[in-house]
Amino acid sequence: MSARGGTFDARPFGAIAAAITSTKLDRQTKALLQRGDSPRSGEPVWRNSYYVGQIEDRVWKPINGGTARSGKRWTAALLKAAKAFELRTRSERREVEPGARNGALGEVGIAVLEHLYATVDYTTGRLEPAIRTIADAIGRAYSAVHEALCRLRKHGFLHWMRRSQPIKDPVPGGPRVEQASNAYALLVPEGMKGWLARLLGTRKPPACEEDRHRRKREEFEHMLASLSAREYADAFTWNGDRLIGETLRRLAAAVDRRESPKGESGGSDETGGSY
Repeated sequence: MSARGGTFDARPFGAIAAAITSTKLDRQTKALLQRGDSPRSGEPVWRNSYYVGQIEDRVWKPINGGTARSGKRWTAALLKAAKAFELRTRSERREVEPGARNGALGEVGIAVLEHLYATVDYTTGRLEPAIRTIADAIGRAYSAVHEALCRLRKHGFLHWMRRSQPIKDPVPGGPRVEQASNAYALLVPEGMKGWLARLLGTRKPPACEEDRHRRKREEFEHMLASLSAREYADAFTWNGDRLIGETLRRLAAAVDRRESPKGESGGSDETGGSY
């Protein structure tokens, strides 16, 4: 099982977000984003930050259907896969670096991922813990958590959007915005998508459902073909009028007699019968 992440766009995330939201940027802003600078130059926020509430709906999605049960199954399966990936890459690394303690994600990376899986809102996908909050929760240093997040992003387990927010009462001449926590999106590494779908029993594609309906229809038509004329009349002919119903049944019985190989034989040895 491989956990190689999908191909990520190398552009700054601000430029990617602008493209996603079809936001038209002027030439100067485009140039700033390509360099990695922030359009709000001079403000004490990370470059390429977006205001809280600006495009989170493009980042957060319900987790595996949006229920607690399905969300827990999804996160438990991915955490198990992440741990297996960590063990495998650690073994591979030890072949080159004997005594290596960590694999591609690292012990801290697994702890960070476990915390994120435990705190995400399964219904909406909302996930916005501060790095300091994560560090305090798992008992690790801020820098260690930041590095772990970068490794998780590199291998396709998550991505994030930097955010900022206006200061409610800015000091005259001072900063007007401040850094807010990141908005995180939980992802499935490209190499794990097929495995996860099989594990969770993803619903069969529409083609299988259509095939099931086709078989049911053929079985029904075969059943109709096997009925005698009288059985068909009894089962499917409206007989609200008693006289009409009895007449139809007599006609059906006559048809059955004429078509039956046990019908009366004439002098010519032909199967006869009439009504």
